[in-house]
Amino acid sequence: MGRSKITLFIFIVFLLFIFAACSGDNEVVEEEVDEESDQVEEENNEPEVEPEPDPEPEFAGVYPLTGDETDNVVDHRAFGIMIENSSSARPQSGLYQADVVYEVLSEGRITRLLAFYHSQQPERIGPVRSARDYYIFLNNGYDAMYASAGGSPGAFDLVDRGQVPYINALTYDGQFFSRSSERSAPHNMYTTYEDLQEAAEHIAFDLEGRKPPELPFTEEADASLSERESLAVHVDYGSSINNVTFEYDEDLDGYIRSVGGERVDDMETGNPVAPRNLFIVGATHRVVDDQGRRDIDIESGGNAYLIQDGYVIEAEWQNVDGVILPFKEGEPLHFLPGQTWINFVESIDSDVSFQEEEED
Repeated sequence: MGRSKITLFIFIVFLLFIFAACSGDNEVVEEEVDEESDQVEEENNEPEVEPEPDPEPEFAGVYPLTGDETDNVVDHRAFGIMIENSSSARPQSGLYQADVVYEVLSEGRITRLLAFYHSQQPERIGPVRSARDYYIFLNNGYDAMYASAGGSPGAFDLVDRGQVPYINALTYDGQFFSRSSERSAPHNMYTTYEDLQEAAEHIAFDLEGRKPPELPFTEEADASLSERESLAVHVDYGSSINNVTFEYDEDLDGYIRSVGGERVDDMETGNPVAPRNLFIVGATHRVVDDQGRRDIDIESGGNAYLIQDGYVIEAEWQNVDGVILPFKEGEPLHFLPGQTWINFVESIDSDVSFQEEEED
């Protein structure tokens, strides 16, 4: 074979070798790409793992008068403050921040309010007004520090006998209590939670280690115990300007309070008074003097309505160690967490009426 043919043969072999090598490399690359695609596809086909929900927050304690959980210290005494409810005193300040409110007739057809403060510390409370003996008994059920602007002879008899830890607003007018220029006396006396604390310290009353008794709470209303549903509750105190209406508001999860046909919101903030629990109790009332003061039987128990989340339960009330509590057929009932409003009336049958829920 000539040299030129040999050279050509070697060149052709060399080209074939190069071509074969390149073909092999392409197959490897394609195979690697295919393997990567398969791996990505497999990863994409793997089921998604649902993230675990955040754990429910754990709280250190529960406020005894509202049932609300908290990390704050709850081992302190409550304040029971007498709040005026005449037309000259409305709108009031700080009522929407009270844990429990008792509404009871004082003189004539005017009610007065005993508001208990424990879980919240209002920057303004009032107008503060005078005491009656049955309010003091209700106050003592919660072992609360009691404050009023004076009081009836029966109330001061209890004070003088040391039956209640007492702060007289008239004694500390201008120190721990102040007068508002926006209203005339006696409808213009106010205080704050901080001032009440300072007044108690000044008088050497101990507030620590004396938390109120725990009210019974449950998370949901027991609809099976209800005889009816109601959008509104009307409480008749025999006066068009003092009669009370509570209208159920599902968004607020409470009953918005109106008096004399007018909604009464907080004077400073405009927040509505909207208790979650209404407990209306019937008790014997007796007028005892020419000023219309009353003696009210808060001991014997009787018929009542417990109203929650639009449901009305026909119940009974009992005085358990000074605290007015709901029962049904002798078994205790429960409040829902939140504010509780307790109205005393003369007749549970004639003084209370309901607006039934409208049918579609």
